[in-house]
Amino acid sequence: MDPDTTSQLAIIIPAYKAEFLRETLDSLCGQTCKQFNVYIGDDCSPDDVQGIVSDYADKLNITYRRFDTNLGGKDLIAQWERCIKMSQHEEFFCLFSDDDVMMPQNVELFYKKLKCNDSAAADVYHFDIDIVDRDTKLRKRRRDFPEYLTADRFFRLLYLGVIDARMPEFIFRRRAFEGNGGFVHFDLAFRSDNATVMVNASARPMCSIKGSRVLWRDSGSNVSSKGNAALNERRVMASIKFFNWVEDFFRRKGEKFPLPLVPRIKTYVRELLLLWPGRSKAELHQLMERIDFFRNRPMMMRIGKIYMERKIFKKRFKI
Repeated sequence: MDPDTTSQLAIIIPAYKAEFLRETLDSLCGQTCKQFNVYIGDDCSPDDVQGIVSDYADKLNITYRRFDTNLGGKDLIAQWERCIKMSQHEEFFCLFSDDDVMMPQNVELFYKKLKCNDSAAADVYHFDIDIVDRDTKLRKRRRDFPEYLTADRFFRLLYLGVIDARMPEFIFRRRAFEGNGGFVHFDLAFRSDNATVMVNASARPMCSIKGSRVLWRDSGSNVSSKGNAALNERRVMASIKFFNWVEDFFRRKGEKFPLPLVPRIKTYVRELLLLWPGRSKAELHQLMERIDFFRNRPMMMRIGKIYMERKIFKKRFKI
């Protein structure tokens, strides 16, 4: 089917894995409002992505392209960017996954929210999420976002563990996204979703669409899956760059850092321990020194080390 030129929404899928793609496309076919276009960028997959997509050609407004080279394995954001370039006139886009599921009323609820006068200015919209396993069985029920969130409150709630966030749950206004420079780049695109949302919600609060839901699949092969030990070091280094970016982000905005001092220290230390378990204390201390907040601040470094050693002790003895 040809793209709907009246649609305001592009659902963009950077595709590589075919295992769950049918379930993803079935969830789009099941939308109560079909006013959206689907763009699928095949990242030179070894799977028969095209064969699956062809089965939906008469059910969805799909534009499909198979790229000659694989970018996602080297630069995931570059793959995201070339998939976005496939889309055309739509005012909004959602960067969806090839294995996630969208609940039937999501698109309808999005358009209803757009018609509300109090949400017309938002540059980021949000679907709430749950975490499911390979069999689409619920693993974690995630807390719904507040209806409106500023960038600083988003960061605070996210890193205090009150809310969770993944890229497929966000809808961006294209004009604002491009005006803000597109994605914030980190290796593996790790934390890039958080940073990109913060940038685009810094002028006007993001708006969460009540009653909507995305089922985000933790299949064990995601970049963010903690079982993917081979990527631990890269995730840690990307996180350190993100933490330094956050420090600079709020400094440039002239705003107070969203986390109080002690939770700020605990957040940075906890993330290092979580992402790269089994490292020696000396190695972890070296990683801490790469974080701008600790660098040249002996007292903060000392507090961080004490907290780290307590966490290691409790985990070792399962206290």
